[in-house]
Amino acid sequence: MDVTLAAGNIEAHYVRGIQEYFHKNNATVCLAHLKIAAQGSYDNGIYLYGMIMLCRGQEEEGKAMVEKLGWRQNPIRVDESWKNIKRSLHGITVTTLDSYLTAYETSMETINCHLEDINARCATCFYFKQITKFVFII
Repeated sequence: MDVTLAAGNIEAHYVRGIQEYFHKNNATVCLAHLKIAAQGSYDNGIYLYGMIMLCRGQEEEGKAMVEKLGWRQNPIRVDESWKNIKRSLHGITVTTLDSYLTAYETSMETINCHLEDINARCATCFYFKQITKFVFII
């Protein structure tokens, strides 16, 4: 893995980011690797980095990343990234951090549409629904 990381392989950076965050609880190293994957236009890296940033309260940076996936025009890339990440994290214990719950509660306060359907999303509720999936479904 170190050789592929040194060669700048963006998928390797994504995998190392997951290892650091979810196995070793090392957010600093994780975010550095995920940011490299995201900047390399790796969709799963873009989505995961963006969601972690949103859930850590860094809304502007998180939204800017997720916007790169073009969800307003077509949500397919976001949905595929979500499925891939969910599959990657299957069987891994994911700790729900207090900042995640705060992000969820803060975004929930502004939502009054599509409350009963997690998959129905509009510009108003999109980020709330994605945070909900990340916090409670992963």
